[in-house]
Amino acid sequence: MEDLSSQYSAICFDLDGTLLPMDIDEFMSAYFQRIARFMQERGMDGRAFMTALKGGTKEMAAHSDDRTNEEAFWDEFFPVYEAQTGQALTETDRQQMRALADEFYDKDFPLIGESFQANPDSARVINALHEKGYPLVLATMPMFPRRAVEHRLEWAGVKPDAFARITSYENSKAVKPKQIYFAEQLAAIGEPGSRVLMVGNNTMEDLACLDVGFDGYLIMDWLLDPVSFDVDTVKHSSMAEFADWVEALPACTSPAPSIMSGAVPEELTQEALKTNAVRSIDLKEAERKAALVANAVTGKHAKGDAASLRVD
Repeated sequence: MEDLSSQYSAICFDLDGTLLPMDIDEFMSAYFQRIARFMQERGMDGRAFMTALKGGTKEMAAHSDDRTNEEAFWDEFFPVYEAQTGQALTETDRQQMRALADEFYDKDFPLIGESFQANPDSARVINALHEKGYPLVLATMPMFPRRAVEHRLEWAGVKPDAFARITSYENSKAVKPKQIYFAEQLAAIGEPGSRVLMVGNNTMEDLACLDVGFDGYLIMDWLLDPVSFDVDTVKHSSMAEFADWVEALPACTSPAPSIMSGAVPEELTQEALKTNAVRSIDLKEAERKAALVANAVTGKHAKGDAASLRVD
């Protein structure tokens, strides 16, 4: 395998299960329980809210237009909530629901992190790369608001300002494992895939980046392998070993000069996809896999569900 370590212009990181040690089923179960209780205590129909929340989540995975994931989520959420309750929502109702969501992510969501323990090697990695001049992108699944992502970084012991770009539902128009999501990151970074490393723990969601030319590195501590990927074909190790690898990297000699933090214009994303695709990409297959991911995200999250997911 060609070693591109001295050629990286930017490095992308997954969050959950990579920088943040996490049993994803434990996290999602706690999340759904807390947000349902929070909304019901504030006068919303709890069952209707959860149906609408899951419908909006699936729409973020399904849509392929120029809307942000935030727009796609709420465009689906409100009609589903209305259908479930038989209640026509006024614009004031909608604004109040969005304000409640902001309140939840500010006040209640952070409490979920009390059960997670940071891995000091994650901060070690980020600090070493920062000192060596590598621009960093947090390429986490963009189904949550920015505030929820920032809280999870805090649980991981990593400062949000270490990243030039953090994907969230506000600035993203696709989700993993769609290759268009990774093309979006290349357009934001302004560099070809061959000059960007993606570090993650999920062989389907994170290694879809390989289709648009990224170099890949798998963190094995919380590995999820729904596609039975041959891990020997990419760099892989524990987070501790990855930290050692990072500390041995040379300084970044050609950092990406400017990385977009906001939403990326569609034409730039499409150009990045066209320019960087290393093989013919089946967009319908990518949509199918994204739908499977969304179904898993909105599932019951019994212990071990994520590890047992298999995608043919």
